[in-house]
Amino acid sequence: MGVEITPVEKSNVSALLNRSDVQALLKAFMNGSISVLKPVIGQNGDFTYPEAEKIMGTSTRVTREILEALAGEEILVREIATAILACPYCGCNRFMVELADTYSPSSSRSKAIENIVSGLLGKRLICLSGRHTFYENEGVSRKIYSYKFNQNKKELLGKWLLDITPVIEALRSKGWKVESPAKIKGKSGVEHTFSLAVSYKGDLKESVDAVVDIIVSDMLVDESALSIVLKAMDVNAAKKLLLVVPGLTDKARALFDYYNTFNVHVLECQNVSQINSALFEILASLAKIRLKTVQI
Repeated sequence: MGVEITPVEKSNVSALLNRSDVQALLKAFMNGSISVLKPVIGQNGDFTYPEAEKIMGTSTRVTREILEALAGEEILVREIATAILACPYCGCNRFMVELADTYSPSSSRSKAIENIVSGLLGKRLICLSGRHTFYENEGVSRKIYSYKFNQNKKELLGKWLLDITPVIEALRSKGWKVESPAKIKGKSGVEHTFSLAVSYKGDLKESVDAVVDIIVSDMLVDESALSIVLKAMDVNAAKKLLLVVPGLTDKARALFDYYNTFNVHVLECQNVSQINSALFEILASLAKIRLKTVQI
C-alpha cells in the first residue's frame, strides 16, 4: 500500500485508488513515463500488459482486472487494439486445428454436402483450455484493448495524489537509501508495496530501517487502513509508520491500539501540507537512534 486515497466522489473517484499499485500506475501515466499500455502476446498465447505488471508488481490476471476496473470508472480510456477468435464455450483463444475431419459423413448426406457444410462453417477447432470442439464460424470475437489515461481526470486526481518528492530528495541528500514506491519482500516470500522505504546504512535489499504508508482522504479513514498491520507482520523493518490525512475513525484507532504489538506507529495529520515536514522530522529523528545503535 503506497500513497493512498479514499473516494472523494463515488461517481468520480474509484475506491480502487486505495491500492498503492494502482497509485503507482496512475502516477506513471500522469508524469508521462507511459502514454499507452499496449497488449503483448505472451508465451502461453494470452495477451498481457508487461509494462503495467512491472509497475504494479501484479499478476497478469490481476493486472487485466485492474485495467478494466479503471476503464469502467473512466480513469483510463480503452481502445481496441485487435480482435481475436475465441472459444464460444470458455473464451479460450488457443486452439488446435483438425486438418482432416475424423467424423464419418452422415449416411443421409453425400460427401459433397459435407464439404459444403464444412466450407460454410470453416475449419474444425479444439480449444486447448476446455477441449471444446467447434467450427471456426461458431467462434466468438474477443476484443483486445490498449489503455490510455483520461486527461479529463488529471485535475481531479492531482488534488488527491500526494507528491513526496521533496522529502525523498531531502533524505537522499543525507546519503540515505530511499525507494518510493517501495517493494519489500516479506518473510513469507510475498512482495509488499509501501509509500516509502528507508535504509540509513547499506542497501535496501539488505536492511530496511523504516517503511511508510500514507493515506489521504477527505474524510476520516476507517479500519481499511489496517492492511498495513498485515504487511508489518511480514516485513523485517525496524519501524513501520502510517501517516493519515485527516485522521482515523474511533473504531480504526481502537483497532490500531489493539494491534500495536506489531510496531506500527500512526500519525494523524490535519491536512496534506503537514505530511512532508512530519515525515522528514520522524525519519530524521529515527536516524539518530538507529545510527547511534549501529555505532554502539
